[in-house]
Amino acid sequence: MEPLSEDDPRRLGPYHLIARLAPGDDDPRAAARLFLARSAGGVRTVLISAPSAEFADDAAYRGRFLTEAENARRLGGARPLACLAPVEISGNASDLPWSAFPYRPMLPLPGVLQVCGGPLPIRTVHALGAALAETLAEIHGAGLTHAGITPGTVFVAGDGPWLGGFGAVRTAGPDGQARMGLSGLAADDLPPEQAAGGRPRPLGDVYALGAVLAYAVTGRRLPDAGELPRELRSIVLPCLAPDPADRPTAAALADGLTRGVWLPPPAGLTVGPSGPTPTVLDGGPARPPAPVPAGGPGSTALDGGTRGAAALLNLDWLPAPVVVALAEQSAATLAAEVEPAEAESTADAPLEEGAPAPGEVPGAPESIGAGRGDAPGAPHAPTRLSGGVTAARSPSRQDAARRSRRTLLIGAAGGTAGIALGGGATWLATDEEPPPPTTAERLAAAGHSRRRLAGAPPTPLWRHDLTGGPPAHPPLIWADKLAVVANDTAVIGVDLHTGKRLWAQDQVRPKGRLLPVGKDSILVPGDDGLAALSAGTGDIQWRPKSFRRGGRTPYAALLAAEGGTVWLAAGGQGSGSADDGVVIAYDLTGRKELWRSPLPGGFDEGYLTRDALVVRGDTFQAFDRERGTRRWKRSYEGVTGGRPVTTDGRSTLIAAVSTTLRGYGLAHGGGPAWSVRAKGEAGSGHTADFGAPVVHDDVVYAADGGYAVHALSTATGEVRWQRTYAFAMKTLSGARTPDTAVDPSGRTVLMANDVEVDAFDAEDGALRWRFMDLGAAADKGSVVARRRVAVTDDLAVVVSGRSVYALPLS
Repeated sequence: MEPLSEDDPRRLGPYHLIARLAPGDDDPRAAARLFLARSAGGVRTVLISAPSAEFADDAAYRGRFLTEAENARRLGGARPLACLAPVEISGNASDLPWSAFPYRPMLPLPGVLQVCGGPLPIRTVHALGAALAETLAEIHGAGLTHAGITPGTVFVAGDGPWLGGFGAVRTAGPDGQARMGLSGLAADDLPPEQAAGGRPRPLGDVYALGAVLAYAVTGRRLPDAGELPRELRSIVLPCLAPDPADRPTAAALADGLTRGVWLPPPAGLTVGPSGPTPTVLDGGPARPPAPVPAGGPGSTALDGGTRGAAALLNLDWLPAPVVVALAEQSAATLAAEVEPAEAESTADAPLEEGAPAPGEVPGAPESIGAGRGDAPGAPHAPTRLSGGVTAARSPSRQDAARRSRRTLLIGAAGGTAGIALGGGATWLATDEEPPPPTTAERLAAAGHSRRRLAGAPPTPLWRHDLTGGPPAHPPLIWADKLAVVANDTAVIGVDLHTGKRLWAQDQVRPKGRLLPVGKDSILVPGDDGLAALSAGTGDIQWRPKSFRRGGRTPYAALLAAEGGTVWLAAGGQGSGSADDGVVIAYDLTGRKELWRSPLPGGFDEGYLTRDALVVRGDTFQAFDRERGTRRWKRSYEGVTGGRPVTTDGRSTLIAAVSTTLRGYGLAHGGGPAWSVRAKGEAGSGHTADFGAPVVHDDVVYAADGGYAVHALSTATGEVRWQRTYAFAMKTLSGARTPDTAVDPSGRTVLMANDVEVDAFDAEDGALRWRFMDLGAAADKGSVVARRRVAVTDDLAVVVSGRSVYALPLS
């Protein structure tokens, strides 16, 4: 789930758009966008599908979009056994077309792999494939072809997969025209015959599903045969046969994935009489099926238990990180702010099954019956319907009202995959009732307040996407006007209040943390010396040759900056040995060197106190800030290379030494004056290590690897507060300890890791909110990049992978 981009609409029909559900970084640019949206006052939460900006002005595409949505709605209404999700279709052909579906938390398949940190477990792929194959068998049995299956159109919810993108291949290009390279189509998922321009047919869906399963179990598009697990190799490889005649049918594929799988009926359920009930799944006649056994839709007349995909979609079919991510998405959706409720309109009335579209679609064809051939289609939002594997008598509304919660849960577990067909869905189900409202829908309908829920993150003010690799350091906030971000290709200045790029400078190669200097300059350490950029334009103001490679004193490390003065470590004029190093104070405003003093090599960190520059290497040395004379040389017990260190700017050095945070008399050296042990656990009962400490006034804040946050007195180590949080997502964060930041006013403490950013009240450590985005991978196939945070009194600027977000703190 990602914030809206500049090209995205803010409102469609009666709905306020609040976020985008992204298919994943490794998917092609989609021909349709999928949004999360809320009605006025937050009464109803929906998914909305609309053409991408590329096709927004394409009249032919817009017509196909609306036509397909109407076709699918009518198709669903023509099938009495189909349990359709409610659908709403835009009625004004002159505006951007859209179609709306009920919302429930779900992730696109690439996002699921990102959350899991790689390929999915075999049990999950079995369940995913079986549910999708059974759904395709239903579609093919009705004489239709999906023609739009890719990893980006497979969505995973807690109760099973959803299938979107219906008709994407037909929409991208007509039959007879080569489709390779067309927008919205991935060559790796496109059957060879469809890539060449052939008409999409059922066995092409099987090829695409095989490609999806190969991706899910390896994390790669069309991997080599040897990369597939042995358990799935004989099932997936036939699906990818170049000749359609060599591929299995969807029904055969479903059988291969579920053969021998059986879940006994829950205790206390009455099992109906055994005996097969022919359906379109097994090639039997499509006659009215037998009644549902007394046990409900999870227990069918086939076997007195649950077989097929329903048996695989048990309570532990999803990896735990995915379950947590779905909960995160639900909380973020509930927390989104929308406009207050407006005057009553038809948009606020519940969507009814089979309800007519709000307006006639120009050129909409006649109703399509089950068994009729394919119609031109467009990708649409996914929908999901509950029900068992086998068709059965539809209970009355009175019967449905009497069902127990346990039966409803069994019914949900017995479902297979839902499918979006424009404005409707093809489904062979056991219940004519619409699915019960999700938790998100129930809670959203219960309250109309614009206040965020406690613990829910603020809605980002903007998001800016970068080109190139992810930044390795936090952004620099300049004068509360500019967020400056540096990666491997350029330094970029972004308007702090709008997220718009103001300038980019690609003539320097940043390597290190940016620092503000003077009134209007930004200091950029690079591979080849230092450069100062104009904060207003990004132009290079200063790049002395003497500090570049081959210069008189080649730059080695940026130590500190304050006002217009810069302190740096550099090489000397001699032979280049370690003894030739110097520390230099340079007045950037006057463009003159203030002083230099000898400094051995290996000193690459600096800390400013009131009257000294403290530099760190194998030992610590202090130099007078004004004259450059060396004051002292010290070592501190336990503070070795790589230990995170800071100072309080006065007389105390604070270091994270493994599982303890220690304070030392800066000018005295030796052992610590105080020491506090971490409260978090790293696993197996071991105490977690501390991360880098941050000082604000007389308080030092630090987080440990067990997600405990500490606030201590810098002078005495007295504990102001310590809070331990059982964050479920910490297992995804890797071995690195979280980073900590404090806003300039000292009101908010932020903790950032590989998965999320958490905000705490600096007064007592109370958790304010947690922010986690999905789909911001640093590279294809990777989970996510380290979150980097900079903070003002009002905003937290978060870098996540190649995306930059602005989150309001108030």
